[in-house]
Amino acid sequence: MAVVIEVLGWAGKSRKRFRVESDEVTVGRGYTNDIVLSDPHISPQHLRLNATDQGWAIEDLNSLNGVQVVCKRGDIDGVFASGSEIKIGRTRLRIVATDHAVEQTKLLHRLELESSRLNRLAIWLPLFIAVFITELVAIYVTTAVAWEWKNVIPMLLGAQLVILAGALFWALVGRLIRHESHLLGQYSLLLLATLLFSATDWLLVTLNYNVNLLLFGEHIQRLTSLAIVFVLFSANLALATNLSVRSRWITSACCVGLLVTIGLVVEMRRWGEFSPFPEYSSTLQPPALLFASGRSGDAFLNSADDLFARADKSIE
Repeated sequence: MAVVIEVLGWAGKSRKRFRVESDEVTVGRGYTNDIVLSDPHISPQHLRLNATDQGWAIEDLNSLNGVQVVCKRGDIDGVFASGSEIKIGRTRLRIVATDHAVEQTKLLHRLELESSRLNRLAIWLPLFIAVFITELVAIYVTTAVAWEWKNVIPMLLGAQLVILAGALFWALVGRLIRHESHLLGQYSLLLLATLLFSATDWLLVTLNYNVNLLLFGEHIQRLTSLAIVFVLFSANLALATNLSVRSRWITSACCVGLLVTIGLVVEMRRWGEFSPFPEYSSTLQPPALLFASGRSGDAFLNSADDLFARADKSIE
């Protein structure tokens, strides 16, 4: 009678499987056993599984730490049906029959397929170069002081270290949950999101530079950033976990909701504070990006007296 012994990891996930074709299966740390486990808390000959018509009977072979029953299936005393779980030492095992029903096969979402393709050096390297060049150009265009590489290099390296730290975090999550790190894939996702952040930020800042409306200011910028974070977080989860599409969307929405809540709390703490400085866009922009028509500085100063006169008249 064949039996499958699953070694369970975090959250009951199967880490390793042993299939043995025998009515008697021995488990222990010694090399003479049918199933050899490396847990130092397991005895050299720890237990024996004896097959019956209803499942398996477990015989403790005078082990030091004994056998703990985690989940018992079946109604017969001393007999463990398929799906039962035990713990020996610090190792959790599941006893499974070969005809045990498995979960229905899940269809891979398109996002999961695309995310997996990012886990290649041929994809990561162009994205890395593109982000590096984009950040370099952004610093050069917006700087108002003399260009010095000693000031620019730390900024570029700091940005890449932040992206690398995020990729390492998601790779660790994938290693713990899915047993696959996909470091390059996570890195590529973050680089792609960085390019998207930069493109949308440049577009919105340019529109604000021309029309100077709050609509294209921080409110739309925040909403766009949250939308990018939502999609990015879902893609990270697709690469690091086995969550369903619906679970990923819900988790991503909760993450975005948490960010919004934190932002609102910070804003509420600033309510009521008086600022002597008017709100306007102070970002440096090259004149070439100005496509909206407007008055020159001299024309505005010439009309200042008329503006103050009308203001005084309205007060009276």
